[in-house]
Amino acid sequence: MKSDFTQISIEEVRMIGSGLIRPKGVMVADDGNIYTTDARGCCARISPEGDTAFFGTLGGTPNGLCLDRKGNCIIANMSNGRVQLLAGDGSQSVLLDDPQDDERIFSPNSPFLDLQGRLWISCSTDYPYREPSLRPPVPDGCLIVLENDKEPRIAADDMGFINGVALDEEEKFVYVAETLNMRILRYPINEDGSLGAKEVYGPEALGAKYVPDGIAFDEAGNLWVTFPAANAVGYITPDRKLGIFVEDPQGLILHAPASICFGGKNRKTAFIGSLRCSFVSCFDVPYPGVRLIHQNGLH
Repeated sequence: MKSDFTQISIEEVRMIGSGLIRPKGVMVADDGNIYTTDARGCCARISPEGDTAFFGTLGGTPNGLCLDRKGNCIIANMSNGRVQLLAGDGSQSVLLDDPQDDERIFSPNSPFLDLQGRLWISCSTDYPYREPSLRPPVPDGCLIVLENDKEPRIAADDMGFINGVALDEEEKFVYVAETLNMRILRYPINEDGSLGAKEVYGPEALGAKYVPDGIAFDEAGNLWVTFPAANAVGYITPDRKLGIFVEDPQGLILHAPASICFGGKNRKTAFIGSLRCSFVSCFDVPYPGVRLIHQNGLH
């Protein structure tokens, strides 16, 4: 499938929802409802018409979000060190909290639930306060996997403040945004679920302006990437070239975009979570997003 498309203008980006605070994680259900995290320690549900309601008492500052087969929200909560499950009725449970290998998980950042039911969780740093790990970059991030009834395990480590996680359509590789090193890493997934050697996917360094955060694949094999510092959303093509699809220099609509997912009819609308906006941004894309575990593929 071809992967060539033209950059759009900021006027083609729409806004939906209102009253959000730091809606970093975003995901869209088949019924059109949009789910986001919210800095008040809860989640938000935005109807297709834009009505916004808040639910849950997660505490802390929820960060990344994904949905399971039943439509429950799975949240990586950086400030309380937990991965939490939140149902639509507000009931909740903790999926990951206890120390791993005698070390507390301080910064679960982004979750990704693959089609086999494995939950991949990026943990940005193992330091209790994030700021020291940012100056200079320290390779103390890790990727944890929760697989069915097995104990959680560290699948990969020695990464510099990682953010978004995604698998390709065939689920042969897991991809991680290594934010402070300004690049995307990927690991082959072995038959036993372990990971092979890491490699850089795309440019060795995307550039100081294009520091990657959230990532997601479309069916043409493009890896979409949000760039908060540039107020931009771009993509890495299957031949590993970087392109920019939309940017907002003034940050009026795309203000610190931090995550991306696909939904709507045929999964051809991109929805953008943000560190700064009080709404969710969205725009049409040329290719459908890869179907996730909560999407039945009929819409």
